[in-house]
Amino acid sequence: MTVPVSAPSSASAPVTGRHPLFTPSARRFAHGWLALAVAVALLPLALRSGYQFTVLNVVAVNLIVVTGLNLLMGYAGQISYGHAAFFGMGAYGSAILSATHGVDPWLAMSVSASGVAVAAAVVGVPTLRLKGNYLVMATLGFNLIVDVILVQWSEVTGGSSGFVGVPPLAVAGISFDTDRSFYWLAWGVALLLLIPARNLVHSPVGRALRAIHDSEPGAEACGVPTASYKVQVFVLSAVFASLAGSLHAHYLGIVAPKTFDIFKSVEFVTMCLIGGMGSLWGGLAGALLLTVLPQMLGVFEEHHDLIFGAILLFMLIFMPRGVSPWLREMAGRVRRGPGVSSDSRDRGDGEARP
Repeated sequence: MTVPVSAPSSASAPVTGRHPLFTPSARRFAHGWLALAVAVALLPLALRSGYQFTVLNVVAVNLIVVTGLNLLMGYAGQISYGHAAFFGMGAYGSAILSATHGVDPWLAMSVSASGVAVAAAVVGVPTLRLKGNYLVMATLGFNLIVDVILVQWSEVTGGSSGFVGVPPLAVAGISFDTDRSFYWLAWGVALLLLIPARNLVHSPVGRALRAIHDSEPGAEACGVPTASYKVQVFVLSAVFASLAGSLHAHYLGIVAPKTFDIFKSVEFVTMCLIGGMGSLWGGLAGALLLTVLPQMLGVFEEHHDLIFGAILLFMLIFMPRGVSPWLREMAGRVRRGPGVSSDSRDRGDGEARP
């Protein structure tokens, strides 16, 4: 791939000279985004129960977290098993500010996101100097620390019993206090956040992140400030998780530490892997599969965990790059006909290489 250089003129526009908003890639993303928006708008017509809305609301919240995490892992190549901590910090921060101190829920979300951004910067500067297993252990350790604080600081967080009484979000007198009303809010936010994420991927910064993913020493040799970019994308992904956590808190009206432990971080990472690393649509596929599939397998009672694990193993073996790249490759083969090789780098949604 072409590594971004320091000269502004060479990094400010694609090689074709066309504005990034009018490239074929941008048009394909716009078509996909509009199709998803239409599907989200029409889906409530087919839903018959509040439980179905609840599951889809959880999908939307997970999608927000995974979109940010994909920017960090799929594009910048930095591993994080601590994003459930940022998810929890956003949830508890918004819950405590609004329920205990009477702060407007929207302002509480903003303040929590700002606090999480500062915390992520403080954690990211030393942590992102590590690589591989050491980075994994550092982010896991951070998640464990936050989990212990949420449990032990019971006079503020409610301890292991959780924090209750979180008010719902409202706009112009319209309260998002039901499953159906929150559906529009959660999916609206998730869809809107896909746009800046895609724009970032196709910006000079996005190309720099892909260069870091491919070869950090090579990116540094070409003048990319790798340390700064890694911290910035880490902070951005943490803010995405914080916003999702705040939505989660105001939707359920209660938050509990168990929701934000290391197993939740592993779940977020698994969504990235199963959906497709370095794929914005892969984040959607991963969030949808790993949220809806366990609910569907509930009919198998005590065997559902075994079946769920077998399905994940099957996907990892036969779809090693993730569901979204696999579906795109299959669609490409159908269009081109048999016997024609596909180029995995020809992608329409701003995806990095697998």
